[in-house]
Amino acid sequence: MQRRKPELGKYLLWLHFSKSKQIRPYLPATRRMNREAFLAYLRRYRMIYAKPSGGSRGIGIMKVWSKDDRVFVKKTVLPTRSFASSEAAFRYVHEQQNGKPYIVQQGLQLATINGHVFDVRVMVQRTVPGGVWKYSGMLAKIAGKSSVVTNVALSKGSVLEIETALKKAFGWNRETVHQKVTLLKNVALAAANHFDTYQKYRELGFDMAFDSKGRLWMIEQNTGPSHPLFKRLKSNLQMWRLIEYRYGQYQRALRRKQR
Repeated sequence: MQRRKPELGKYLLWLHFSKSKQIRPYLPATRRMNREAFLAYLRRYRMIYAKPSGGSRGIGIMKVWSKDDRVFVKKTVLPTRSFASSEAAFRYVHEQQNGKPYIVQQGLQLATINGHVFDVRVMVQRTVPGGVWKYSGMLAKIAGKSSVVTNVALSKGSVLEIETALKKAFGWNRETVHQKVTLLKNVALAAANHFDTYQKYRELGFDMAFDSKGRLWMIEQNTGPSHPLFKRLKSNLQMWRLIEYRYGQYQRALRRKQR
């Protein structure tokens, strides 16, 4: 039996995907967190995110931005802190790291729905070990009030069908929405196939987002994506059922292979 490789942290994941000419245009600039990277990114982008390298579910994420002569830091759903300098803001962020490795990432002005930012979870799965990747579903994750993350449970946010979300956010017509949904599918499948050059998984969840100008970005890659997230979308439970069915198909195929 082939031994599994270790899970990649966020920075190594970014490096892995940045090697793909097809995926790289969708990746926000990312570096390992240190003082130099923090200050350089804040000067260049004016807004950045500090994220735990091995974190999940939005825990520990901090949004940092400069405005006028102040620098602001907001951690998940906590109140915003204000600092007189970038150095002071970095010291605070460094304290919040608690010795854990972090990345610093280019900040994006994400599209909003009624003032709430949102991103898109795209799920792809295999039905047999080593089989082809299949698109299983996607939905929009809308951040809760005053949250810097779109994790539904942490931010007390909500989910919405992707077509409805794109129409509300941009006012796009049906044809444009269809084109954007197709792009989301294609980028997710391309990323899944590129992931195979490191290690093969049974399912992957990609968090992608459109910025305020309609440009698509890939924010996160999840090797253990949530199924119950799709159960929240009451208007399309058949999507959740398909995800569960394909997961079961894979499990049965794996048992047959191991006999």
